[in-house]
Amino acid sequence: MGIPAAHRLAVDLLDHDLFADHEPWEVFEALQQQAPVYFHPGADGDRGFWVITKFDDVRAVLKDYGTFSSELGGAARIEDLPEDVLAARRNFLEFDPPKHGRYRRLFSADFTPSAVRRYEAWLRELVCARLDHAVARREFDLVEELAAPIPIRVLGHILGLPDEELGSLVELADRLLVDTEPDFVGELAYSGEQDEYRYKPFGSPWAEELCAIGRAHYAERRACPRDDVLSLIANGTVDDRPLDERELDNMFALMIVAGNETTRQSIALSTLALARHPESYRRLREDPALMESAVEELLRFCPPVWFFRRTATAATTIRGVEIAAGDKVTVWFAAANRDADHYPGPHRLDLARNAADHLTFGRGGPHVCLGQHLAKLELRVYLEELVTRVATLSVAEAPPRLRSNFSNGLKRLPVAVTPA
Repeated sequence: MGIPAAHRLAVDLLDHDLFADHEPWEVFEALQQQAPVYFHPGADGDRGFWVITKFDDVRAVLKDYGTFSSELGGAARIEDLPEDVLAARRNFLEFDPPKHGRYRRLFSADFTPSAVRRYEAWLRELVCARLDHAVARREFDLVEELAAPIPIRVLGHILGLPDEELGSLVELADRLLVDTEPDFVGELAYSGEQDEYRYKPFGSPWAEELCAIGRAHYAERRACPRDDVLSLIANGTVDDRPLDERELDNMFALMIVAGNETTRQSIALSTLALARHPESYRRLREDPALMESAVEELLRFCPPVWFFRRTATAATTIRGVEIAAGDKVTVWFAAANRDADHYPGPHRLDLARNAADHLTFGRGGPHVCLGQHLAKLELRVYLEELVTRVATLSVAEAPPRLRSNFSNGLKRLPVAVTPA
């Protein structure tokens, strides 16, 4: 199974500490060059899985949802779970078409480019206020002051959540998504899922607390609907029936996690990239016309998610390598974004590249990120206001990274800025 070169590679993508130490581009480059379709051994008795790292192959897998299912084994975890556990935790991200579309349509109209533009003026006020407060200090943790509070405030505004709940929702979402990070979950980071929580969203001990918040809001929206996304979900129907409590719990957990963590890391990682490439930052300040291209390039260069999983529904081949029905296939978005065959000089930050076809949002298939237009709006507005207020920015110390092979991100980003 696999190709001979694969067996000579020292690759362990299940090692969360590898990703906490640095972004392991050298590992993905070796895979792309020597074993673009690589069979990775499992851990602790779990079966192995395929690792797909080339741009064209990742995009082909995403498009072919008939052969590569999100529903059979889940989408966000490599580990196998029993079907009853998968069924209890499955959110609309883990349904295949046409079922996926029926859930997605509950609120997808609120996340189109034209729909999210109506938030721009409000978002700009928020960003300006946060930036003015932070820049006046000259030295601060950018995650705490900017990258974390901006996306959760935006998400709260769209869902219809009160500001006083947002801080606790951030903490809970961190624990659900990055359950391998000891700063978030303590010793549970090293022990894996606990049996008593396996039927809860994300298999998390904190899922009940988070979902209880959602249930209270759903009940209120059913009694008194508002003009917000939670009202659409609470009062929506799929197959002519309202969503049951489990579906509502899974939907709320996914919205809080996906709508917060990924954009937070996009802002943090993009700022880090610009701080490490001062010539690019200077160029962006001097040429605002670069902004649209810069946003796409930074999303390519700084992807907040490493991989997603699919499961083969039938025997198939990728690059002549046989994939059996039932095999786990992981597609590494971040690696595909650094594929030299698709992006010349892939490790070079080039704000004029206009890498609009990057795979950060899972482009190419039905599961493309619902919030991509909102995320790009947030990043663009943030950068537009940053470059007008900050002449130079630098990293005060090495930022600690998340211990996760799923989420690419920073726990903190200490920066020093010179006001413009």
